[in-house]
Amino acid sequence: MNKTIFSLLCLFLITCGAFFLEAQTREVITLKKGWKFNKGQHPNATKIDFNDAKWETVTVPHDWAIYGPFDKEVDKQTVAITQNGENIATEKTGRTGALPYIGEAWYRNTFSLENFDDSKKVLLLFEGAMSEPEIFLNGKKVGEWKYGYSYFYFDVSKYINDTSQNTLAVKLTNVGKSSR
Repeated sequence: MNKTIFSLLCLFLITCGAFFLEAQTREVITLKKGWKFNKGQHPNATKIDFNDAKWETVTVPHDWAIYGPFDKEVDKQTVAITQNGENIATEKTGRTGALPYIGEAWYRNTFSLENFDDSKKVLLLFEGAMSEPEIFLNGKKVGEWKYGYSYFYFDVSKYINDTSQNTLAVKLTNVGKSSR
């Protein structure tokens, strides 16, 4: 092959490759800080104008159960452990270390995206949220995940405010007799 043609072909491929790489770049924003947290029922926490000023400020990862109060009543069960040869059910505790994991809790955060346009795809990825998270963005339900330990994500492109702040609300519901 002619050296000039080969050089031009290489230059063309490098230029195309650089253009392709530029077109495929992505931006990752990590929302670790600035979260507001409150344990309890807050049906209006999905709304953009909900006042969470008195909620606790936390960083994630965050596990609301480990802050207590610990209570062995959460753990109490009456069972016979057949593996131990028991035939009569007796009171047992200690399955969860008396962690107060049962209940509802909310997390909220706000963020904005620079240089956003409608042609971009926005994915919201969670590395885990215990348990049964329901995700709301700008007052609209994005989706839910009926687990807690595994990661999940949603395409939230159609829910994003491109000119202002976005409000993210996460509702968690830990029910009794669920895994901890």
